[in-house]
Amino acid sequence: MQVQYSSSSSEGSVRDAADVAAVRATIDVISASGTSTYPQDSVLGDQPFAVTSSTTDPKSVAPSTRKYLRQLTRSANSAAASLACGSILAGHTSETDEYGDVAFWVGSGEYSPGRELDLLSSLGLEHMVGQIQEVKISPDTGLPITVHTPAETNPAVSRVRELLSSLQDVRIFSVNNDPCVYLLFGRYHSEDQSGFAGLLGLGVQS
Repeated sequence: MQVQYSSSSSEGSVRDAADVAAVRATIDVISASGTSTYPQDSVLGDQPFAVTSSTTDPKSVAPSTRKYLRQLTRSANSAAASLACGSILAGHTSETDEYGDVAFWVGSGEYSPGRELDLLSSLGLEHMVGQIQEVKISPDTGLPITVHTPAETNPAVSRVRELLSSLQDVRIFSVNNDPCVYLLFGRYHSEDQSGFAGLLGLGVQS
């Protein structure tokens, strides 16, 4: 797994200090096996915005895809904060707000139902494998049913829903672990790249 960084001045970068800390906390946990790699040119103050497979050449990720991933991470954490939860994926079922959501990119592959382990492997998460469970998506919000959204319009939630609508054939599943891993993913198409993208989040349930 590789961590992608952007400077704090980049468009769509995560700017809230608490959100940056939460995203880093998530990356620290999923990197516990020591399989993550950090760009050699990253500097103090650079902000993580996505993770990719260890076999992905960072230069192969198109600018439009990088922009989308930055926006997705930022909007997911903003939406979660607006709903008083740490993760827009784990939602209100999680007992902690310590962990934020981070976008991911695995490019091409076969990740149909029954191939969840292939996706975990692509992200270097073999050390977090556990019981896999499909998470239902609310037909009203397009978000996992773990999230309780208010009846009134919420701009932050509307923004993350808008970005997620760019993904086709969206699925969400969780991996029972400590903490529990949530992955939302689908096919992403832009003018110059296509592949699988999504969000990864963590939740704690007693």
